Amino acid sequence: MILKTLHMGNFRVYRGDHEIDLLPEGPSGQKPIILFGGLNGAGKTSILTAVRLALYGRRILGSKVSSDAYHQYLDACIHKPGDDQPAPKTAYVRLKFSDSKGGKQNEYDVLRNWFRDTSGVITEKLQITRDDEVLNSLTYEQAQSFLNDLIPIGIADLFFFDGEKIAELAESDGNAALANAIERLLGLDLVSKLRADLGVYIRNHAKGRLPDAIRQEAESLEAEYQRLYTNYQAELDAKEALEDQLHNLKAQIAQHEQKIEAHGGAWYEKQSDEKERLERLLAEQQLIKGRIRTLKGSLYPIALAPTALGKLLSQLDAESGYRKQLITHHAAKRQASALRRELNEVLKDQEERLDTAIAKAFGESLHAPQKIELIHDLSDSEIERLRHQITVEAPKQKQEVDELENQIERLRHDISDCATNLERAPDEQRIKPLYEQLHKFHLDQGRLFSQIEEKRENAKRELRAAMDCIRKLRKLEAEHQMQSDNAHAVEMASSARNMLSSYSKQAKISKIRELEYNFSESFKRLSRKSYQDITPHIDPHTFAVNLQHANGKTLDRHQLSAGEKQIYATAMLEALGKSSGKRLPIIIDTPLGRLDSEHRRRIIENYFPTASHQVVLLSTDTEISLENGPETFRRSISKTYEMRYDPEISATTLTKGYFTNASR
Repeated sequence: MILKTLHMGNFRVYRGDHEIDLLPEGPSGQKPIILFGGLNGAGKTSILTAVRLALYGRRILGSKVSSDAYHQYLDACIHKPGDDQPAPKTAYVRLKFSDSKGGKQNEYDVLRNWFRDTSGVITEKLQITRDDEVLNSLTYEQAQSFLNDLIPIGIADLFFFDGEKIAELAESDGNAALANAIERLLGLDLVSKLRADLGVYIRNHAKGRLPDAIRQEAESLEAEYQRLYTNYQAELDAKEALEDQLHNLKAQIAQHEQKIEAHGGAWYEKQSDEKERLERLLAEQQLIKGRIRTLKGSLYPIALAPTALGKLLSQLDAESGYRKQLITHHAAKRQASALRRELNEVLKDQEERLDTAIAKAFGESLHAPQKIELIHDLSDSEIERLRHQITVEAPKQKQEVDELENQIERLRHDISDCATNLERAPDEQRIKPLYEQLHKFHLDQGRLFSQIEEKRENAKRELRAAMDCIRKLRKLEAEHQMQSDNAHAVEMASSARNMLSSYSKQAKISKIRELEYNFSESFKRLSRKSYQDITPHIDPHTFAVNLQHANGKTLDRHQLSAGEKQIYATAMLEALGKSSGKRLPIIIDTPLGRLDSEHRRRIIENYFPTASHQVVLLSTDTEISLENGPETFRRSISKTYEMRYDPEISATTLTKGYFTNASR
């Protein structure tokens, strides 16, 4: 099978008509990759949904979804403009592909469109064209059955999938996901249905000659079983429908968050913090300004005239020195006079000798110091206090003022930044409704999580009760089966039923061996070297997967990291696809969401180029980078497309290329 073109009209985020060429270039398998790039909410999932919807219609929501629920889903898929443009009333998806069967290749064109009338009622049409011939003879139901037979949805689920959901194959404790995949792969779901129908036949024909009380008990158990099993299926279908709603809601949330961001949501979210920060900065600025005023009214001005203050200190030092010299001079003169009076009697007639001795003894202190004008006439203690203020306190205050003024300058910048950020914040009346809607989306998301878990528990409870009824019914049948006048027919039906059970077991064992081999090869190719000796063993009864090293030690898959679980699930899907024997394209949405750089490199290099003859990848910019991607991957790319979502009009445009610099 080869997908050739996908057409979408007013489908979800795609406004108007879009045509996408999906045909790989060159010989088959040489350049199989069609690469789409888009940010979250840009419409990647819509591409996958469009392909699945074109082929399977209502079945993409579950096997027993009501027409009303399906029509509500189609209504929600009609594009909703974000500007003043009128809302469209019609939408369509159209898929052109080729497929070979019985050695003959056919060209198919599947068109599914729907219309909403003025009363809100949805009308859907399905048209299939094969080799340029419209299959007009088919009713809607027949056309859908034709597509289901052409590509069974159970098989397609192994080829068209969401990369973020496949980890269920690794995380499911009850192995239900793998068991379901193998059942669909082998067509054993049909075998199970046939066995169930034979069981009904046996029960109906075993009632012929049963006592009324026993027959009534059997009919009561059968009716109860049917009721419980119908409830179980209804709960499962409801859970699947809720999960689809949740998936769509997550896409809506991503789109809405992008719209909020485009309207300045980041600034709005920080608005209160910025206001508090501005108030804090302004208060700090006032405190610092007050401190600066205090310092400038104190000794700070003294530090602004160092030359004049130096001269002042010199003058004060000179005055202090003069006063000290003058005191010393007067004291020396008094002492010299007193000494002369005492020695005059002893040294009469030797005055000259006495004067020489006194002059020698007192030295320069007897000479009057050079006169200095006493301008300030401060005491020594006052001079020292003034000296400390000039040389220590004033410079210290100047340094503090300089530092505070630097802080003031930084605060001015911070205050200016705060004011700018507050100006960037959008008007509350404009942005608040967007946040209210986002809050509603999150409430809906929480409600859906709760409802899904409730449906899961309800399904388990109904199934346990149904199995209990069937055990009681079989016990009753075994006790009274031979009383039936249709014993031979019942015996043959029972034998056929047992044979189908044996066939189912043998088919499982055979296909599981093939699956083990394919999984082993894929897992070794995609995982780290430490897992190269891993050998898988799948229990054909429980479908439990046991991974063993060569030394016999078991690898607990529940201990794998999120990225390793996705590698495990990817390897299992590849193995299931190969074991199916089908040659189908692969479409992967969000292919590398959980993986680290090493696992991403392995998937990009060792899986995508050889996964199929046609590989459609729907990636974000953080998952796949062409600039740093392996050469083998780049050589395998046929076409690239980029999706850009415009929140102003709530629509996505599709252009050729992959995350050009202008779009980042």
